Amino acid sequence: MESRLALYGIGLFLLGILLLAYQLRKVVKRIRYRDSGELRSKAPGGARIILIIFALFSIVFSQGFFWLSSQLKYYRPLNNEGDIGRLTVIRMDDQVKSLEIRYVPASGYSVSVENMFYLSGDSWRFSGEILRFKFARNQFSLPERAYKTTEFNGRFIARRSPSSTGVLLHTEELEEGRSAAFEFFRDTRLFKWFADVDSFATDWVTVKGTQNYEMKIDSEGDIEIK
Repeated sequence: MESRLALYGIGLFLLGILLLAYQLRKVVKRIRYRDSGELRSKAPGGARIILIIFALFSIVFSQGFFWLSSQLKYYRPLNNEGDIGRLTVIRMDDQVKSLEIRYVPASGYSVSVENMFYLSGDSWRFSGEILRFKFARNQFSLPERAYKTTEFNGRFIARRSPSSTGVLLHTEELEEGRSAAFEFFRDTRLFKWFADVDSFATDWVTVKGTQNYEMKIDSEGDIEIK
Protein backbone atom coordinates (compact mmCIF):
# COMPACT_ATOMS: atom_id res chain seq x y z
CA MET A 1 0.00 0.00 0.00
CA GLU A 2 2.97 2.31 0.45
CA SER A 3 3.92 2.09 -3.26
CA ARG A 4 1.02 4.31 -4.40
CA LEU A 5 2.09 7.00 -1.92
CA ALA A 6 5.65 6.85 -3.23
CA LEU A 7 4.38 7.29 -6.81
CA TYR A 8 2.41 10.38 -5.79
CA GLY A 9 5.51 11.69 -4.07
CA ILE A 10 7.63 11.18 -7.17
CA GLY A 11 5.03 12.88 -9.34
CA LEU A 12 4.79 15.93 -7.07
CA PHE A 13 8.56 16.16 -6.75
CA LEU A 14 9.12 16.06 -10.53
CA LEU A 15 6.32 18.58 -11.09
CA GLY A 16 7.89 20.97 -8.61
CA ILE A 17 11.39 20.57 -10.04
CA LEU A 18 10.25 21.08 -13.66
CA LEU A 19 8.10 24.07 -12.79
CA LEU A 20 10.87 25.62 -10.72
CA ALA A 21 13.40 25.04 -13.51
CA TYR A 22 11.05 26.65 -16.04
CA GLN A 23 10.62 29.74 -13.88
CA LEU A 24 14.35 30.01 -13.21
CA ARG A 25 14.95 29.79 -16.96
CA LYS A 26 12.71 32.82 -17.38
CA VAL A 27 14.72 34.69 -14.75
CA VAL A 28 17.98 33.89 -16.55
CA LYS A 29 16.59 35.02 -19.91
CA ARG A 30 15.39 38.27 -18.34
CA ILE A 31 18.82 38.94 -16.81
CA ARG A 32 20.59 38.21 -20.09
CA TYR A 33 18.24 40.52 -21.94
CA ARG A 34 19.01 43.40 -19.59
CA ASP A 35 22.77 42.75 -19.68
CA SER A 36 22.93 42.49 -23.48
CA GLY A 37 21.83 46.10 -24.06
CA GLU A 38 19.97 45.07 -27.20
CA LEU A 39 16.78 46.88 -28.02
CA ARG A 40 13.91 44.56 -28.69
CA SER A 41 10.29 45.19 -29.31
CA LYS A 42 9.32 43.05 -26.35
CA ALA A 43 11.33 41.88 -23.35
CA PRO A 44 11.13 38.21 -22.30
CA GLY A 45 8.44 37.46 -19.75
CA GLY A 46 9.54 37.30 -16.14
CA ALA A 47 9.00 34.53 -13.61
CA ARG A 48 5.78 34.44 -11.63
CA ILE A 49 6.16 34.40 -7.88
CA ILE A 50 2.98 32.38 -7.42
CA LEU A 51 4.32 29.60 -9.66
CA ILE A 52 7.65 29.54 -7.82
CA ILE A 53 5.81 29.24 -4.52
CA PHE A 54 3.65 26.45 -5.95
CA ALA A 55 6.76 24.62 -7.20
CA LEU A 56 8.44 24.86 -3.79
CA PHE A 57 5.23 23.72 -2.10
CA SER A 58 5.06 20.67 -4.41
CA ILE A 59 8.65 19.72 -3.59
CA VAL A 60 8.10 20.06 0.15
CA PHE A 61 4.72 18.29 0.05
CA SER A 62 6.22 15.38 -1.91
CA GLN A 63 8.56 14.70 1.02
CA GLY A 64 5.49 14.00 3.16
CA PHE A 65 4.43 11.26 0.73
CA PHE A 66 7.92 9.74 0.80
CA TRP A 67 7.99 9.85 4.61
CA LEU A 68 4.54 8.29 5.01
CA SER A 69 5.38 5.63 2.44
CA SER A 70 8.48 4.63 4.42
CA GLN A 71 6.50 4.60 7.67
CA LEU A 72 3.81 2.29 6.27
CA LYS A 73 6.33 -0.30 5.14
CA TYR A 74 5.52 -2.73 7.96
CA TYR A 75 1.81 -2.00 8.34
CA ARG A 76 -0.59 -4.70 7.18
CA PRO A 77 -4.18 -4.32 5.96
CA LEU A 78 -6.66 -5.44 8.60
CA ASN A 79 -9.44 -7.44 6.96
CA ASN A 80 -13.08 -7.53 8.02
CA GLU A 81 -12.48 -10.68 10.09
CA GLY A 82 -9.75 -8.90 12.04
CA ASP A 83 -7.20 -11.70 11.56
CA ILE A 84 -3.76 -10.78 12.88
CA GLY A 85 -1.88 -14.04 12.72
CA ARG A 86 -1.03 -17.42 14.18
CA LEU A 87 1.17 -17.86 17.21
CA THR A 88 2.94 -20.86 18.71
CA VAL A 89 4.54 -20.51 22.14
CA ILE A 90 6.78 -23.29 23.48
CA ARG A 91 7.94 -23.39 27.11
CA MET A 92 11.66 -24.28 27.19
CA ASP A 93 13.86 -25.68 29.98
CA ASP A 94 16.10 -22.65 29.88
CA GLN A 95 16.12 -19.74 32.35
CA VAL A 96 17.11 -17.21 29.66
CA LYS A 97 15.48 -18.55 26.49
CA SER A 98 12.51 -19.88 28.36
CA LEU A 99 9.84 -19.13 25.73
CA GLU A 100 10.20 -19.94 22.06
CA ILE A 101 7.90 -17.70 20.00
CA ARG A 102 6.79 -18.52 16.45
CA TYR A 103 4.63 -15.76 14.99
CA VAL A 104 3.11 -15.89 11.48
CA PRO A 105 1.28 -12.74 10.23
CA ALA A 106 -2.09 -13.22 8.54
CA SER A 107 -1.65 -10.53 5.87
CA GLY A 108 0.85 -8.16 4.29
CA TYR A 109 3.99 -8.52 2.25
CA SER A 110 5.42 -11.20 4.57
CA VAL A 111 2.22 -13.21 4.99
CA SER A 112 2.94 -16.81 6.10
CA VAL A 113 6.59 -15.91 6.83
CA GLU A 114 7.43 -17.15 10.32
CA ASN A 115 9.12 -14.90 12.87
CA MET A 116 10.99 -17.03 15.42
CA PHE A 117 12.68 -15.67 18.55
CA TYR A 118 13.04 -16.32 22.30
CA LEU A 119 11.78 -14.52 25.40
CA SER A 120 12.68 -14.83 29.07
CA GLY A 121 9.74 -15.58 31.35
CA ASP A 122 6.84 -17.94 31.88
CA SER A 123 4.28 -15.54 30.41
CA TRP A 124 4.00 -13.46 27.25
CA ARG A 125 2.04 -10.62 25.73
CA PHE A 126 2.27 -8.59 22.54
CA SER A 127 1.24 -5.10 21.48
CA GLY A 128 0.83 -3.13 18.31
CA GLU A 129 -0.58 -0.10 16.52
CA ILE A 130 -3.58 0.57 14.29
CA LEU A 131 -3.98 3.35 11.74
CA ARG A 132 -7.46 4.24 10.46
CA PHE A 133 -7.31 6.14 7.19
CA LYS A 134 -10.12 8.59 6.44
CA PHE A 135 -9.15 10.68 3.40
CA ALA A 136 -8.68 9.61 -0.25
CA ARG A 137 -8.17 5.95 0.64
CA ASN A 138 -9.02 4.73 -2.86
CA GLN A 139 -6.78 7.28 -4.57
CA PHE A 140 -3.82 6.38 -2.36
CA SER A 141 -4.64 2.65 -2.34
CA LEU A 142 -4.91 2.62 1.46
CA PRO A 143 -7.02 0.19 3.51
CA GLU A 144 -9.59 1.44 5.98
CA ARG A 145 -7.52 -0.02 8.81
CA ALA A 146 -3.91 -1.16 8.96
CA TYR A 147 -2.06 -2.72 11.88
CA LYS A 148 1.52 -3.28 12.93
CA THR A 149 2.83 -5.64 15.59
CA THR A 150 5.45 -3.66 17.47
CA GLU A 151 6.75 -5.91 20.25
CA PHE A 152 6.45 -9.09 22.31
CA ASN A 153 7.18 -9.12 26.03
CA GLY A 154 8.21 -11.98 28.28
CA ARG A 155 7.91 -11.96 32.07
CA PHE A 156 7.98 -14.31 35.06
CA ILE A 157 4.55 -14.12 36.66
CA ALA A 158 3.73 -17.57 38.01
CA ARG A 159 7.07 -17.78 39.84
CA ARG A 160 6.99 -14.22 41.24
CA SER A 161 4.25 -11.81 42.15
CA PRO A 162 3.48 -9.33 39.33
CA SER A 163 3.58 -6.54 41.93
CA SER A 164 7.05 -7.38 43.20
CA THR A 165 10.00 -5.19 42.28
CA GLY A 166 12.77 -6.35 40.00
CA VAL A 167 10.57 -8.60 37.87
CA LEU A 168 12.34 -9.57 34.68
CA LEU A 169 10.75 -7.97 31.60
CA HIS A 170 12.17 -9.06 28.28
CA THR A 171 11.16 -7.20 25.12
CA GLU A 172 11.52 -8.30 21.50
CA GLU A 173 10.71 -5.63 18.92
CA LEU A 174 9.23 -6.65 15.57
CA GLU A 175 9.14 -4.76 12.28
CA GLU A 176 11.25 -1.86 13.59
CA GLY A 177 9.10 -1.40 16.69
CA ARG A 178 6.99 1.68 17.27
CA SER A 179 6.46 3.92 14.25
CA ALA A 180 6.85 7.67 13.91
CA ALA A 181 3.63 7.75 11.85
CA PHE A 182 1.65 6.46 14.83
CA GLU A 183 3.08 9.16 17.09
CA PHE A 184 2.59 11.83 14.42
CA PHE A 185 -1.11 11.16 13.85
CA ARG A 186 -1.65 10.68 17.58
CA ASP A 187 -0.05 13.97 18.61
CA THR A 188 -0.77 16.26 15.63
CA ARG A 189 -4.37 17.46 15.59
CA LEU A 190 -3.87 19.21 12.26
CA PHE A 191 -3.89 15.85 10.41
CA LYS A 192 -6.75 14.12 12.21
CA TRP A 193 -8.75 14.47 8.97
CA PHE A 194 -6.34 12.10 7.23
CA ALA A 195 -5.93 9.33 9.81
CA ASP A 196 -6.38 8.54 13.46
CA VAL A 197 -4.67 5.91 15.58
CA ASP A 198 -5.25 3.31 18.23
CA SER A 199 -3.06 0.80 20.02
CA PHE A 200 -3.71 -2.74 21.16
CA ALA A 201 -2.15 -5.20 23.59
CA THR A 202 -2.97 -8.60 24.99
CA ASP A 203 -3.15 -9.49 28.65
CA TRP A 204 -0.35 -11.62 30.07
CA VAL A 205 -0.68 -15.28 29.05
CA THR A 206 1.12 -17.92 31.13
CA VAL A 207 2.45 -20.96 29.29
CA LYS A 208 3.33 -24.34 30.81
CA GLY A 209 3.95 -26.39 27.69
CA THR A 210 3.23 -25.76 24.01
CA GLN A 211 0.30 -23.58 23.00
CA ASN A 212 -1.08 -22.59 19.58
CA TYR A 213 -3.15 -19.46 19.16
CA GLU A 214 -5.23 -17.75 16.49
CA MET A 215 -5.26 -14.01 17.09
CA LYS A 216 -7.90 -11.52 15.97
CA ILE A 217 -8.78 -7.94 16.76
CA ASP A 218 -12.36 -6.68 16.95
CA SER A 219 -13.81 -3.31 15.98
CA GLU A 220 -13.16 -1.97 19.49
CA GLY A 221 -9.46 -2.79 19.30
CA ASP A 222 -9.64 -5.72 21.73
CA ILE A 223 -7.54 -8.80 21.02
CA GLU A 224 -9.18 -12.21 20.77
CA ILE A 225 -6.90 -15.19 21.41
CA LYS A 226 -8.20 -18.67 20.63
